[in-house]
Amino acid sequence: MKDLAFLTSPDMSKAEVVTNHVVIAKYAGLNRTSVRKLIDNNISDLEELGKVSFEMTTLDDSRGQKVKIYQLNRNQAMLLITWLDNTEPVRAFKLDLVKRFDELEKTIQTWTKERAAEKATTRSLTDAVQNWEHTNPHAQSNFRKLLTKCATGSPYTKVQARGDKGVPMVDLLTAEELQKYMRLKALVIPLLELGEEYNDIKATLEKYATKKAVNAPQQ
Repeated sequence: MKDLAFLTSPDMSKAEVVTNHVVIAKYAGLNRTSVRKLIDNNISDLEELGKVSFEMTTLDDSRGQKVKIYQLNRNQAMLLITWLDNTEPVRAFKLDLVKRFDELEKTIQTWTKERAAEKATTRSLTDAVQNWEHTNPHAQSNFRKLLTKCATGSPYTKVQARGDKGVPMVDLLTAEELQKYMRLKALVIPLLELGEEYNDIKATLEKYATKKAVNAPQQ
């Protein structure tokens, strides 16, 4: 069900939930060209529910040629489905698509709340690093990179590569990663205030992150 709808960007501050006409055709048991023509013929109706965007990309069966892929938001997708024959595959697909939109929209909502909380504590971490007895010109950057790696399990540069240059790193974290980042940030501030050295703080965060990963419930 995860491929029924998707986020438009790894930058969670800008991400929207969409599906596309190729997905609709596949799961409704239809020819994708027919679905694309249906969109072309009714584009004005769909655009009353938002701009209909598209991308030019290659598909496995397009022989290397780029084809137009329409992206549709929830309302546009639901309207399009009403124009299809009410077959069993179409009915089942509509239900699964609604569930997937709900899931991803909830993910964005959770991320938005966590991001707001993270912003509220950024000043506290900055102050703690500035007042840390072992502070240095690279301390702020080093702790951001350490928190990122412990929260995601990936180096800072790899996380930054998820999005365009200049996008704040925390906007590229998933909702789950952002929650973990917040927990780690709350742990590091008192350690800084106690004057712990960097390597000791690093070891504590890595141990905590590893323990949490091991104890996390299996999906």
